[in-house]
Amino acid sequence: MDFVAVRHFESDGYNKAMTYSFDIFDTCLVRKCGEPSNVFDLVADRVFCQSVSTEEKRMFVAARLEADAKTWSATQKLTDIYDAFEMEHPALLPKEQLLEMERTVEREMLVAVPEMVAKINTLRNAGHRIIFISDMYLNVEFLQSVLIRQGLWKEGDGLYVSCEVGATKASGDLFRYIQQKENISYSKWHHYGDNEKSDVEIPKRLGIHAHKVAHGYTPYQIVMREKPSLYFQWGSMMAGLSRCVALQSVRSAHKDFVLDIIAPLFTSFVCRVMDDAQERGVKNLYFCARDTYPIYQMAKRLESLYANVKVHYLYISRKSLYEGDDAKKIGYYHQIGLASKQEGNAIVDIRSTGKTLNVLNELLVKNGYQQVFGYFFEICSNETEQRKELQYYAELDDLYIYPMSSALRKVPSNWYLYELFFPLNTQKKTIGYELREREYVPIFEPKDNKEYRLRGLKEYAAWRERTFDIYADFFISLQLYKYADEIFMQYVIPQMAEFVLYPHKHYLKALSEFYGLDPEKGYIPYVDKSIWRLPMNVLKHRTMWKRGTVFYSLPTWLSKWLYKRK
Repeated sequence: MDFVAVRHFESDGYNKAMTYSFDIFDTCLVRKCGEPSNVFDLVADRVFCQSVSTEEKRMFVAARLEADAKTWSATQKLTDIYDAFEMEHPALLPKEQLLEMERTVEREMLVAVPEMVAKINTLRNAGHRIIFISDMYLNVEFLQSVLIRQGLWKEGDGLYVSCEVGATKASGDLFRYIQQKENISYSKWHHYGDNEKSDVEIPKRLGIHAHKVAHGYTPYQIVMREKPSLYFQWGSMMAGLSRCVALQSVRSAHKDFVLDIIAPLFTSFVCRVMDDAQERGVKNLYFCARDTYPIYQMAKRLESLYANVKVHYLYISRKSLYEGDDAKKIGYYHQIGLASKQEGNAIVDIRSTGKTLNVLNELLVKNGYQQVFGYFFEICSNETEQRKELQYYAELDDLYIYPMSSALRKVPSNWYLYELFFPLNTQKKTIGYELREREYVPIFEPKDNKEYRLRGLKEYAAWRERTFDIYADFFISLQLYKYADEIFMQYVIPQMAEFVLYPHKHYLKALSEFYGLDPEKGYIPYVDKSIWRLPMNVLKHRTMWKRGTVFYSLPTWLSKWLYKRK
């Protein structure tokens, strides 16, 4: 398996000054977009003076790859590649601007791995010599500027690049050149890198102490990375994005669950909502507290991309809607623009029976205001007649999904997961509104009495919110919002369906800390890993998710045999 969690570096056991060299790409720096070739897709979106077709962008990438192949050598520079670049197009920028655009995109994509920064700083402070090495066509000046920008470079460090030295790590000649140039002993030299051959095997042959650095991909990132695409490698980019964000701090199963399952769902879902709102003429989106708080955060970051759609946060709950003074409710709704004489408002929620939207609209119409539209990830209700009165859009609609013989039916059955665990947040419950100095303000429940309890996860809520911010920013910089439909349909939903059918143990570990409220048994774990407790867990329903508990406790092959796909 390609997934190797980033390990904490240990002391190499040397007190005297040594030489420590580090590969740059996929060791000290990783790309937000994942694979190096994905940079060319991003460049292709920026190098035409006017809007062009997908085919024309593909032609640019093909020409760039061909030029690279033609000029490959130990001394290959980016200038050599663009000297050999052959593509005639009236809207294409001049070659010198193409070259600069690629440098710009590379600079935007490259992000330091904090653990490597800490390792290098510790060694430098201890008096050891630090050298950066790369087999690369980007020159020393560019790489040094990136290393400085990312906090890796200090005055006095060394930097050797194949294109300027005329020797490569892969041949061993670059290591030999550095040894002579620096006048160092191979036995007092440690090298770190991600490539098994050029960073480990080759330096070891020379007597250098070589160490493999593996910023690997998680199980679901591997699946995403390998999904083919005819244009714009969004699968590979999504995998690179999740890995890059994960590497910003110590990895964990919970973090991987958030970045591989929750963040792709939330980001692509909110993009689809905002795309639809723009097409439908919806001018204001009101995200219902508090389950939508994570996607509200993302929507605020995406808002600048949708000129005609404004994003708002609506303090609301069943209690605040169904109880209390209608005048105060309407006062608050009018104050934030939800209660309006004009059409063009909509609410957004994760999961609903539609009753909230129905009650809200009845209150608005009763007071002379326009009804609002509803966006939901899932809508579920047995009251078919009530549903007919609603105007809404839902990704999952039980009236359509449940009659189908499909793996997709399993997704709504795990509503507890994406209604309670996915939107974990720091927000308090709204219980009403009051007028203070001519302004209506929400009143919050003094103590959080939710219908479920999260043990050991509350401290992650603030971390999640910060992580979603980073993820959304990277998502935008990769221009993945343009492909939200493809991401949602070809990755997010199939991956969720696969997870609820055959859940991977790596992600189930995150759910082992999640407790839900069973009306009869009280608070019980969502999954539990124990072969000895498995019979009682399953037969007496001592966990929230029986299938997840089976997969967590038994070998995967046996679990799959027990749960054959129908």
